Amino acid sequence: MNDAMSKHAEGDRPTSIPADPSQWSDQSKQSVAFHFRRDYSDKPYTCWRCGAACVFTAQDQKYTYEVKKASIDQSRKHCPACWSESHQLRAAMVHNETRWASEKSTLQTDREFLSGWLDLLTRWKEFEPYRQDVAKINMLRGLLGLK
Repeated sequence: MNDAMSKHAEGDRPTSIPADPSQWSDQSKQSVAFHFRRDYSDKPYTCWRCGAACVFTAQDQKYTYEVKKASIDQSRKHCPACWSESHQLRAAMVHNETRWASEKSTLQTDREFLSGWLDLLTRWKEFEPYRQDVAKINMLRGLLGLK
């Protein structure tokens, strides 16, 4: 077995692969890790939302940091299913914000729209509890008479 790659006993997927920090984003190249990180190793984690046991694989890390150019300080906190659901939820919230910006005068009395948007913002707490848009939540609650 090659020293640059260690492998799972149950398969041939490498659990550690060489890193190429020259491929990182400009921001990541400014980090301390740029001078020390020479490989990626599988990192087990627990999904913050559902509690599933997951692994941020060495291959996923290489793709995330070297191809997508994500910050080297980024780590996973959601399993693939919860991550996908969070992106769908985010897209729906952006859609509502776009509609609100162009149709505010008619939407401010559309209870179905307002309730749906409030539901999305409330569900978002499951994914990002520290990034709540309290002003929008309060505005929607006020328009719905829920204060």
